[in-house]
Amino acid sequence: MLVLIFISASLAILRFDSLQLGTSYDDAKYIILAESLASGQGYELINFPRPQIERNFPPGWPLVLAPFTVLFPKNYDALRVVSLILWLASIFLVYKLFSKRLPSPYLEILTTLVALNPLLIGTSVTVMSESAYLFFSLLALVVFDKLDNKHIDWLILAALLAFFTQQVRTIGIALTISLLIILFLSRRFKEAGVVLILFIVGFALQGWLNFRNGGTVISSGYEAQVLSGSMMEKASRILSNASGYFDQVLAGSLVPIFGTRLDSSFGILFLLLNLAILAVIAAGMLASKPKLEWMHIYFIIYLIGILSFWNPQVGSVKARFLIPVLPFLYFYFLNGLKWLTKENSRIAIGTAVLIMLVLIARNLQDWRNPIREQMTDLSIGTTWIAENAPADAIVMVNEPVPAYVHAKRKTINFPKNDQELEKYLQNQGVSYIVIAPLLQSPRSTALDKNAKEILVALNASPDLYHAVFKDAKNNVLVFQYTNSGE
Repeated sequence: MLVLIFISASLAILRFDSLQLGTSYDDAKYIILAESLASGQGYELINFPRPQIERNFPPGWPLVLAPFTVLFPKNYDALRVVSLILWLASIFLVYKLFSKRLPSPYLEILTTLVALNPLLIGTSVTVMSESAYLFFSLLALVVFDKLDNKHIDWLILAALLAFFTQQVRTIGIALTISLLIILFLSRRFKEAGVVLILFIVGFALQGWLNFRNGGTVISSGYEAQVLSGSMMEKASRILSNASGYFDQVLAGSLVPIFGTRLDSSFGILFLLLNLAILAVIAAGMLASKPKLEWMHIYFIIYLIGILSFWNPQVGSVKARFLIPVLPFLYFYFLNGLKWLTKENSRIAIGTAVLIMLVLIARNLQDWRNPIREQMTDLSIGTTWIAENAPADAIVMVNEPVPAYVHAKRKTINFPKNDQELEKYLQNQGVSYIVIAPLLQSPRSTALDKNAKEILVALNASPDLYHAVFKDAKNNVLVFQYTNSGE
């Protein structure tokens, strides 16, 4: 186990800088919210000169990060280490959870596949919430396994962990709902009553805080997607998302060989391979004949959640949404393989070795050709500001949230709706302006229409706007604004 954790940690360290901080956008938001909580300013986006209340992201992950923003101020690599530690601890929890459900060598194979998965390793070195969600959800399931009829303490702890998991990511509601379902179906009404009271109190507090901030019960963003549209539209959304995941996304998250040059050269072969992986997973779910367990109900509700929550029209089919259930998918895959091969462990080991080689290869490929080289570099210009601008400087930039983690100064967006530039700058107290391409992949040096118009205005008034930094290769400029009225 320790060797496996060491190997996974080594691959993660190799990929530590594969994705630039802020390019996921959500990671920058988590950092800002954590700093807001740590500084006692509430739950707000304090990167803006006039902080904005956050109504969509639950506070669980920022709460975990908040103490570390105090211990390591403005050192955001430390926050990535927190995510990495939670991931490495999750490997042990995977082994613990499935040790009662898979015999050797299948248990060791599952743990190894999980530990080497490039999706899991890649997110473990970001400040995204996936590793934290995986850790707390697995911990809740492992704690629940300790439950017996004499001690209710383990159940209360499992319920609290389930509720906190929902505070890390809203989809964690699948964990809380499935816990109540398993208790009712197993006729443990006393325990179900205790858990229900805990959840009612928790939801009431969460709803009160959200309503006070102008939000909704859980998350205004998720609720708008779930509750909007007719039943036919919802059914169509689920079918569309399911079709997208079945089209190599789900299989590719387990065996990341799809979308490569080999895939384009041997399309029919990879189509059959995709169908084979899906069939083995389905066989594993049917052949396991599981007893009534929280784990299986949670898995089903989670899948229903990701199929119904996100809108296909905004690119909702993403492999990252499968990250919290990858251990379960590997479990069903190996269970199916065990059943189809009549428990021939040699076939399972041989198949696992091939998959492990693919997993390692994809990790090394990302290390040698990191994603950050394909995306806009947010640090150009903003790093200059972090090193040279006064600490109280306010920066106008086209990507204020992700740019904040590099500029480490208050940030604000470009003016909109034809607002007068100089009046806007004075009203917001802006002292620096960054002209740069939008955050995008593949990387482009082209400026958007708004940036071009502002650049023309800046160049037209050299007495007010002084160019203090220029990177012609990446088409980035930084101007210092000097209010002539001061």
